[in-house]
Parts: sequence; C-alpha cells; structure tokens
Amino acid sequence: MKEIDNIRRYMDEAHMSQRELSQRSGIAHETISKILNGKYPLSHKLLVKIADGLNIPISELMEDAITPITVGVQGYIEYDNEIIKIKSFRQLQKLVQQIEYETSILPKEVKEIKTLNEKNRKLIKNSINKDDYEFNINDFELIQTHDATKVDCWAFKTASDTKDGIILDLGNQCSGYPFNLHGHMFYTSESAYLCGQFSHNTEEHKRIQNQLLYEKNGYTAKKKVKNTNKELIRADWDSFRAEWMLYVIWAKCQNTDFANKLKSLPPNAVIIENSTTIHEGTSSFWGCKNIELEEARKKVERYTALEYMKKVRNGEIKKNSLELDALIQSESDKIQYIGTYSDGRNYMGKILKRCQLALLNNTEPNINYDLLRSKRIFLLGELLTF
Repeated sequence: MKEIDNIRRYMDEAHMSQRELSQRSGIAHETISKILNGKYPLSHKLLVKIADGLNIPISELMEDAITPITVGVQGYIEYDNEIIKIKSFRQLQKLVQQIEYETSILPKEVKEIKTLNEKNRKLIKNSINKDDYEFNINDFELIQTHDATKVDCWAFKTASDTKDGIILDLGNQCSGYPFNLHGHMFYTSESAYLCGQFSHNTEEHKRIQNQLLYEKNGYTAKKKVKNTNKELIRADWDSFRAEWMLYVIWAKCQNTDFANKLKSLPPNAVIIENSTTIHEGTSSFWGCKNIELEEARKKVERYTALEYMKKVRNGEIKKNSLELDALIQSESDKIQYIGTYSDGRNYMGKILKRCQLALLNNTEPNINYDLLRSKRIFLLGELLTF
C-alpha cells in the first residue's frame, strides 16, 4: 500500500520512531505498529492524524511515489553569511524557494517599490503650496485616513526615524528634551503624561508621581512605574487623557530644541505616530497604521542586507554591524510615499500638529482648560488651576 510506504519513508527522513509518531499524532502506539505492518485498516481520519504527526500535508502521503532524494537528505549550505544545517528534503525545498525569491523576485519588487516611492514623492512635493496649510488644521481633527501617496506624511515610530534629513524623535518616550511643568523638571513627556493617570490628592499618587519625575527613561516609566501601579489609575482617566496630553506637549514646547524640531517640519506636514507594529490597547487611539508601507520597507531592508553581504563575500568591504544597521535604517527611511495610514485616530500626531502650527503662528493651541480644572488634577501635592 503506497500510503504506508510513504509514511515509512517520511518517518525515516525525520528519524522518527513509531512511539514518537504515536505521541505526535495522538494514535495509540499499538495501532501505529499494526498500521505499518498492514494489520490495521488505514482510514482517511487516521491518515489525517498521521500527516499532522509528521507535520506534512496529507497529500504528501497519498501521492503515488516519493522520489528517493527525499530520503536521508542531510548536509550544510552556506547562504546569507550563515552555515545552514539541512536535516530534510522539505527544509532544502523551502531554502531553495527562499533563495529563488530573494535572488530573482525580490530585486524586481524592491526596484518597483523605489520607483513608485520616488514618483509619489515628486508628485507630492510639486503639489505643495507652502502658504496654504491653514485649512489642514480645521479638518485635521476629523480625518481618520492619510494617503501617503497623495499627502506629505511625516510619520515617526522610533527615536532614529528620519525624513529629509530630519530626525523624527517626536515620541513621548524620546529623551533629550527636558522641560518644566509647574516648577518640576521632567526628563520625558511620557513621565509627565503618566502623572495625569495618578493625579488624585493621595499619598500613593504623590509617591508614584515622584517616581515618574525622577525616571529618565520614558520606556521604563511606562513599563515599570505605570504597569506596577495600574490598579491605581484614575477611574475617569479616559475622559481627559487627550487634553492632558496636549497640555503636556505644549509645556514640552518650552524646550527650545523641541520647539525648533517641530518648526523644522513643513507647515503642511501631516504628522503621524506610526503604530503599525504596535498592538497595545491604545495604539489605535494615539497613532494609526500603514501595513502596505511596513511590508514594502521589510522588503527593502532585506534586499539592502543581502546586497551588503554580497559585497562582503566579494571582498569589496569588511562587515561592520553598525554600518549595516545604519544602512538598513537609511534605506528604509527613504520609503515614505507608499500605502495609506488608517485604523487609528492619530491623536498624538494631531496634538503635535496643533502645537507646531501654534509655534509657527506665535499663538497657543486651543486647550480645554475648563475640562482640566473640572478634573481636579494634583501634581506632587499641588492642585493645578491652569
């Protein structure tokens, strides 16, 4: 029976015993033994379980024949500066498919991505009128999607993101922009923002705010201080978190370097917090996602790494991990004008935009102070009257 022969061959290839197949498939060891000896009827249901145990499609067992090369394939292959141990024909097949894709298809895809990106970049730059940006802010609060192929999106995710030579370290967790908030110097806007979550006039909240005040790392402030005390967060926090964020970011604009960073962005820049790879509960509130752009960048990053390693193997350059990382970041950052940002309200981007326009126009953003006063927000023992 061909199915039994195929099962035996795949077991030999994987060096799998009958007992191991029994454990993996959920079929009794005695039944496995009888099946392989032709003493037990092999139903379709049992064949499905055996295929699952062997981690192969059932069609592989039902084929008329398996070529001899599938049995006992072992060895080593050097690819992408790695020595890969081959344990099975299936692994070899997958590696060959990967190599075929990365050497013949990926270069064409990356070329198309870069061509489209440059085409869209030129269209956007040529359509921009530096004096007609005020209409943006009037409708900006209502916009839920931003087409990166048609509008000038300035999206940030990490402190190392750049566009047109400008480092987009605009996120709350980015350091380097200390600012004064009601007589207290905060190292990051993340710490100041989190103080709003713990802003009742209690000793517990005052203790947490003190921790946040002296925490220099925004990530630690969120993951350590906040998460340790999350059961103490104000019950009404969601009702004023966006307005408190605006208040904190505007205070951060007292820092001249941060204010100049915002003003260095084009007046009609659509500022976006890119939350594509972030899956926390608030990621769609503060940012929005562009899956098409993320996928395009991954291809560019992979192609860049492969081309770099090709030069290393050819003796043209010596491998330098820091140099490679910087090159990958640079090539990835060039891809900006692909896909659409959606699936999010982008409140962080909108707040930064409101602050940017206020700075450019020498005004102040419209902060709802009545709402903030009504919430009786305390900062290190002081009731903020705004």
